Amino acid sequence: MISFQTCGGPLKIAYVCSTAMFLLLNLAISAFSGSLDESEVNGAGRRKPWIMVGLSTDGCSGGCKRLRSVISEMSGNDNVVTMDFRSVTFEIISDLDPEFLILSPQGTPWCRYIGPTGIALQNFLWLIPQIAEELDVPILGICGGHQAIALAFGGKVGPIRAGIDDCMPYSRDRQSGVAKLSQNEHDPIFVGLDSKISILESHYDEVKALPPGFVLLASERTSRNQIIRHPYKPVYGIQGHPESFLGARPDGGAIIRNFLHIAETYNKNVRNLDKTRDIKVSLNMITKRIK
Repeated sequence: MISFQTCGGPLKIAYVCSTAMFLLLNLAISAFSGSLDESEVNGAGRRKPWIMVGLSTDGCSGGCKRLRSVISEMSGNDNVVTMDFRSVTFEIISDLDPEFLILSPQGTPWCRYIGPTGIALQNFLWLIPQIAEELDVPILGICGGHQAIALAFGGKVGPIRAGIDDCMPYSRDRQSGVAKLSQNEHDPIFVGLDSKISILESHYDEVKALPPGFVLLASERTSRNQIIRHPYKPVYGIQGHPESFLGARPDGGAIIRNFLHIAETYNKNVRNLDKTRDIKVSLNMITKRIK
């Protein structure tokens, strides 16, 4: 059963706690110089892992691998556990106690996840709120991962310029190229950025309705719900591709860096997570468990 309690009270109290938590995160993140503490990255002991979840029907595809490489480099943590969404369980995430979880892009319409794959996807979507709200793991979803977060918490996803229940072929309407997003709310994810954010877009589906309580942080005319956040947990969805941040789209790198700082601050102040503490179970055990 999913618990919707936090800060010692029910969901309605969580919104008050949300304000306090994100003020704390904003202040803490503002103190960073723009990179993770090298002494912590290279200190004694191996960093606790972070988890890369591949959402494609064929597991961790090309976009997933590129994102994994960027996050590993920017976080200074190459201790990454890559998992297919079909293999994720509550017990595995609890045992690994990761620093954060990243949900990958994917290139298949959600309506095409049918049969055993569709059942596995639904099971994974049911897990996401438990991972965020019971295990307190920070989560970042990119493109399809952003849409998965919306679906998991009760939002609606469908093709651009079509209805929620439509399932269009991916040869039709698409948002692509560099888009200018407008910030709607102040948030630690935007530290160091102007009110207009440049980010690469490449998607056919979009979040059409936010989950209850979620905050719309940034929007754009073609596809409105571009950057979203859980009401009181460090769970973010980004429709664009911040991992592609060279040239005309440097803002994506700042967004990823800010998420990593948010996760680190949350882990220290809320989860009391020791980054170099021994992992509860060996990766060999995890590998055996998911086969």
